[in-house]
Amino acid sequence: MFDNIGWIVEAKIADGKRDDFKGIVEEIVEATRAEGGTLNYQYYVADDGDVLVYERFANEQSAHIHIENWNNFAERWLAAAPATRMVYIGNIPQSIKDKHAALGPKELKPFGGFAR
Repeated sequence: MFDNIGWIVEAKIADGKRDDFKGIVEEIVEATRAEGGTLNYQYYVADDGDVLVYERFANEQSAHIHIENWNNFAERWLAAAPATRMVYIGNIPQSIKDKHAALGPKELKPFGGFAR
């Protein structure tokens, strides 16, 4: 039904860390843009510091490349905005699940609709 895989990450910007988080996001967005197989990498932030990141990848290999890239930013990213939830979107391969096991992502599998 849907060929791509992805996930949503939710986080909360720590008190006094909004500027730090913005800087990290700018860096990682630029690095992610160069990956090629990342189809969507979009950040949304509420006034109260709630964060939602929508990530969609062309295939399993693209997702692995992004995970390796993200690892370069993970410590600073999580210090500025600890993750609160992760939701998988699509039929996520076990190799990806193994990378995120500590986060305990909720799995949402294709049910209906379309993608363009």
